[in-house]
Amino acid sequence: MEQLKIEYKFNLKDFETMENIEHSYFPNDNITTAKEVLNWYTKNNLTCIGVRNLNNQIIASINILPLKKEVFYDIYENKMNEADVKSNQIEEYKDNNSYYIYLSSISIDKKYRNNYKVITTLLKGSINLFNILQKRNIKIEKVMADASTIHGEKICKKLLKMEYITDTSHESKIYCEEGQDFINEIKKLASKYGN
Repeated sequence: MEQLKIEYKFNLKDFETMENIEHSYFPNDNITTAKEVLNWYTKNNLTCIGVRNLNNQIIASINILPLKKEVFYDIYENKMNEADVKSNQIEEYKDNNSYYIYLSSISIDKKYRNNYKVITTLLKGSINLFNILQKRNIKIEKVMADASTIHGEKICKKLLKMEYITDTSHESKIYCEEGQDFINEIKKLASKYGN
């Protein structure tokens, strides 16, 4: 079984790899450019989780974005696409504050798409991130995701127990969950997949 590594540090080349992977999932007009994702990451370096293979290449990633409340609801109400999110609309985490979280662009390289180990490694990385936030007494108000594939829908519905909200103008589905319910699901997953 191939050795995989959870990654939290990225450069522009990594984000370009992630963008290329996303092109096999999402419509072009709903993909954020690598340069803008780097801007998100520069603003808040707890916004991206990746998985690297033995060759040190990014093969999977997810963006976990704390958005300004009005931006969160613009996406929730299908008034705005993820690709329109700019770095000034992303919050920087401050201890003891609360945030609206958007899970965006869960994507896995086609060669690894049905690889259980890649999916669970990405999940472990996400669990670690939410544990960091919990330790800083950061409260999550709501968590939203935009699912563009059947796999994405399964992650939202079955794994995270999120509620379907609406179809979007770019042929995907919005799911949402109260922050505490999401954290409870993450804790259950941590006991199942934890390190």
